[in-house]
Amino acid sequence: MKSVIRAAVFVAPLLWTAAAHAQFDQPADRRAMLDFLSNEQATPVVLVNHTEADDIYRLLIMEIAAQEGKIDLAAETAMDLARERKIPRLAKRAMHLYLAASQPREASGAAKLWSQLAPGDEEAVAATLALSASNGDTDGIVKALRERIAVAGNKDRALYQAAAVVARMKDKQEALKVFTQVIHKNGDTSSVAHLLLSDLAFQANNPILAWEAAHQSLRLDPNSDAAAERVLQYGVKINRKLAMSLGRKFIDDHPNIRRVRLLYISQLVEEGKFDTALADLKRMRKTFPEDFDLLYLEAQVNYQAKHYKTARARLNEFLEVQGQRRAALSDAETDAQGQSTDARLLYAQIYEDEGNYRQAIAQLEKIDESVAMPQIRMKQAALYGKLGNLNKALALLAGIRSDTKDDKIIVELAASQVLAAAGRTDRAVARLVQADKALPDSPAIKYDLAMLYERQGKIVEMETLLRQVMSLRPESPDAYNALGYVFADQNINLDQAQVLLDKAVQLAPGNPFILDSMGWLQFRLGNHALASQYLESAFELSPQADIAAHLAEIYWSDGQKKRARALLKKGWELDRENPTLTETLKRLGVRFK
Repeated sequence: MKSVIRAAVFVAPLLWTAAAHAQFDQPADRRAMLDFLSNEQATPVVLVNHTEADDIYRLLIMEIAAQEGKIDLAAETAMDLARERKIPRLAKRAMHLYLAASQPREASGAAKLWSQLAPGDEEAVAATLALSASNGDTDGIVKALRERIAVAGNKDRALYQAAAVVARMKDKQEALKVFTQVIHKNGDTSSVAHLLLSDLAFQANNPILAWEAAHQSLRLDPNSDAAAERVLQYGVKINRKLAMSLGRKFIDDHPNIRRVRLLYISQLVEEGKFDTALADLKRMRKTFPEDFDLLYLEAQVNYQAKHYKTARARLNEFLEVQGQRRAALSDAETDAQGQSTDARLLYAQIYEDEGNYRQAIAQLEKIDESVAMPQIRMKQAALYGKLGNLNKALALLAGIRSDTKDDKIIVELAASQVLAAAGRTDRAVARLVQADKALPDSPAIKYDLAMLYERQGKIVEMETLLRQVMSLRPESPDAYNALGYVFADQNINLDQAQVLLDKAVQLAPGNPFILDSMGWLQFRLGNHALASQYLESAFELSPQADIAAHLAEIYWSDGQKKRARALLKKGWELDRENPTLTETLKRLGVRFK
């Protein structure tokens, strides 16, 4: 499947869809991350009695060099003085200066000297460990962290600090290994230790261990909301039934834990269990009667469930509350204006989905948040384009200020999309050709122009542009995926398609659209079993009509027509107008009422 290089403008997202929370989320009294001062924040060394004249001279050189931006000279001077005079504060000063000069290894050496000169200084030890970890120098870290935990009065705080130290390591696999060794015996019975282990396992791309550690954390502390969150976050992809069951039990036992309840509801929505999710949201509204954000969330779920009338009713309630807030306080004092903008956008999206473009435009006209105006105008232009009023659409886009290069690119892309959606592909191409000449280094313009050429059947021109995108953005998978997919779809250059899609999978191994492309290529190559694996994974990650069509085609060709029909029906229910699905249904002679 061809992936688009940027997200579509203004599709109202669920607030909770970013299920992954900040790692090592913890109460304020468990702060562990080390915040190193910049050079400007570091306190200058204060002269004391009996400072020798030569030392005074060198200290002055150090401070003047630091003020004049000659950080290397200042750091070296501080380090030399610290070694010679055995002064801890100078070693600390050297560490700050080296950090300001972006010299982490030298900063680590200064921290070690500071720790040696002040063996009882907890800050010095912590800084040494953190910098050693960030530089991949793990010798002694396990022993040091174990000792810190063993003598700590607050074990949980010490565990958070240990996790913060190893999290600085660039090699996440090694970080996981180090932390596992640190907590062995010391943390075997600690819920917090397993909670942190689950986060580090997730960062190290070890989802099974992340789930198992989260599960163990909740076993050890059934009242831990952080553990319950991780069970839902990490467990649903490994053992969804058990993770959801544990989440449900935790919510029943702790109905006032808002975040866990919302995370649980988000999983229900992901499963398509909209009625159950809505019932839970209504119960939450009783538990939190003053939490008006729940009205908006309920509207979003109703929108997902295509209960448009109910969604509008909840939005009306939400907008009334935000109107009262705006009447009582200025917009600078609350987020009511932004909340109202979000609600109007969802309102407009509902009307657009219903095909009522004029009502959608009317809702957008009610938005008065100035920073959102450029995007609002682009959305209105797209809607006028759907109404066939291209002059109005293009006039709106022309009225958007485009002072920067990025602004110009966004406006040109929006204009071409409006024209293409209205069936004016030639005009869209002409506009992007001119934009490409004016902004030749824009991969986004080249990508969209390539897709328009593909629509016109100009494969050579498309390939030329996509190769240019690869050159401009070698680490972005989009162009590799798009070209590989087109080759596979047209059953041409399959050897090149394999190379391109191998690269795309390497760059984005969990991208469902790339998995779909690879699956379709394997089907073309006759590798049906491998094709099914790729496409089933893609559909599980992102149920899309065109992925359903591709997978159904494989089932059909393998004689599994009943299974293929069922999947085609799912795709049809998802998007009846999808071109790939429509063409597949027609070719296979399958019809749904």
